[in-house]
Amino acid sequence: MKSTITLADVEHMKGALRASLPHVKSSHRVEALARGLGWQTNASLRVALVAAPTEVSPDESAFLGYLREHSFDAPGGSLVRAFAQAGVRRALDLEPALSSFGYRVPIDRNETFEEADTRFLASRAEMLELHGIDEFIRAAAFLSKFGRRKSMNRTRSSYGLKHDAERMSGDYVANGMMIAAALAMGFFAERTHSGSPNAHFNISSKEISVAGATRSGAV
Repeated sequence: MKSTITLADVEHMKGALRASLPHVKSSHRVEALARGLGWQTNASLRVALVAAPTEVSPDESAFLGYLREHSFDAPGGSLVRAFAQAGVRRALDLEPALSSFGYRVPIDRNETFEEADTRFLASRAEMLELHGIDEFIRAAAFLSKFGRRKSMNRTRSSYGLKHDAERMSGDYVANGMMIAAALAMGFFAERTHSGSPNAHFNISSKEISVAGATRSGAV
């Protein structure tokens, strides 16, 4: 999972790690986070991100290794989940009309505005819960197999892509979590049509191997 991060994202990660690893000394959490994001110290991380947002991929081994060196244990996936939660928050900031269902749709005739608003806000809040974070990680793992192109790819929607991600991971991915992952990873997204909860992305049409070569796998 690779994403461009800012200092604000780092602060969100610190908050997530503070909640999930309260037994770890604050200074060690911060320094472990810096190692896990690719810097030697928290100070160097901050200098770099003050200068410009930077694209990084979380290194769970480096994060956990630093904690072990200082006699702290942490569950595997702690850094990746903190990184993913920051990505979800960024996507929610970028798209106020996004919830786990997808883009907000017109009010159902059987709902009042207040009922629809309550349902929508509850769905947005669910995106930051543990199951939502795990769905985001599965969506990001799928999207990381593809590059970006200049134009929107309208051959498949977020709803179709979410099913592809489910087949790859063997577990559920909400439509809105697919859109959130795309936004956090730097893809452009737009509604497939007015009133639709689904999105198109500027995603490449072929999967990209680790070596950078392409192979068949139309999206």
